[in-house]
Amino acid sequence: MDKLFLTILNMSLTGSFVVAAICLARLSIKKAPKIIAYCLWAVAGFRLAFPISIKSAFSLIPFNAQIIPPDIATQPVPSVDSGIAFVNDAVAAVLPSSPVNIDAASINSLRLWTAVGSWVWLAGSAILLVLGVAGYIRLKNKMASAIRVEGDIYETDEIQSPFVLGVFKPKIYIPLDLSGQERNYIILHERTHIRRKDYIIKFVAYFIVCLHWFNPLIWAAFVLMGLDMEMSCDERVLTELGSGINKDYSLSLLSLAANRRVLGGSALAFGEDGVKKRIKNVLKFRKSSRVAGIVAVAFVALLSLGLMVSRTGAGGSYETQAAQASQPSQPSQLSQATGTKTATIEEDKDGNSNIAEYKETIRASSVGANAGKTYTISDYYNEDGTFSSLGLSLGEENSEKALPVSGGDIIIVGARRYEIQVESLALSFYAQPSLDQVMQWWVNYLDSWTENGKVAPV
Repeated sequence: MDKLFLTILNMSLTGSFVVAAICLARLSIKKAPKIIAYCLWAVAGFRLAFPISIKSAFSLIPFNAQIIPPDIATQPVPSVDSGIAFVNDAVAAVLPSSPVNIDAASINSLRLWTAVGSWVWLAGSAILLVLGVAGYIRLKNKMASAIRVEGDIYETDEIQSPFVLGVFKPKIYIPLDLSGQERNYIILHERTHIRRKDYIIKFVAYFIVCLHWFNPLIWAAFVLMGLDMEMSCDERVLTELGSGINKDYSLSLLSLAANRRVLGGSALAFGEDGVKKRIKNVLKFRKSSRVAGIVAVAFVALLSLGLMVSRTGAGGSYETQAAQASQPSQPSQLSQATGTKTATIEEDKDGNSNIAEYKETIRASSVGANAGKTYTISDYYNEDGTFSSLGLSLGEENSEKALPVSGGDIIIVGARRYEIQVESLALSFYAQPSLDQVMQWWVNYLDSWTENGKVAPV
């Protein structure tokens, strides 16, 4: 569940940027038909609901799609990969490191907080889902006494505002004693909702809010999307009946808003602030020119494309990343094995290391005491990726085991051989999904060390 929680966090971070971009875009196209702004919210919904990320050079998102790695809680030195150096450094400076002594009865605080966060997130999502379902059922039961007047239209004195209720067979519920003109406006408005399947979109949007309930920007997006939905329906009615009804239509909205109240906790209801903005929009409504409409559509299409995709080299799709989630990240701390002592090389936030301290320890030890030994990585794993019985096994906290190797030792990974070029290193072992993934990770791991001269292919 921890990895699911981290995936949601990554989606929420990307979604927050998309929501902010859409909010700015709404200001630039405020004179365009509201249906354009309404459609733009589909981009935010996609980024928040689907754990995939398509890479493209046309991306407008300035950071990686997966900022938080799935294995961050088990990394020896936890770090994020936003693609922005100063952000990575700032976050890394406040993240706690994993315990250095894996045999000690110590607690990885980051893993603990990740686990706690996962359960809090799950509880919040469950509560909102239960409240949403309960509100829907309560409202449906309340409408059981409504009288059917024609087709899918029902009247009741239990409500002051009209709405659509239902998923498979949606029904329109309207208050009693509406004037003929007012009634016609309302029915046309609500049937526009049904024709566009807005009632389904509303349920999907509420589910997305349940997933990202901890993010205030997602709540704001839910409200603004609902407002754009209603205003686009208003404009559709005005287009069908003619702009000459603006004043009468706005008076109908004002009349319905006078005694409005929330409908039993249902996510279908909107507050009076939304109605005020709708009235203003109705009074100012004029059909946009064809050229202005085309320009607005082109702008939104390009913006949508840029927000739907992630930056090139930003970590690939979430599906690919999820498959790699169980693979260890390359440790950024190395242990210098010196007989019975271990000196740890660490860097502070400014990149300064305690190299002078451990050099004395290394100098006092025998260089290459175990030189010439050969280690075959596959010997330490079973076919399913778990550890074999060679003395390497996961501890209670699933932390890695370290195997000290010395200068001149040979590491064999499949058909590849590597020679240790420094005095000593500590190779970290992790559990993997399969032996093939183990071998591939070790190749990548040791190849990366060839760049700085720690090992060399032979």
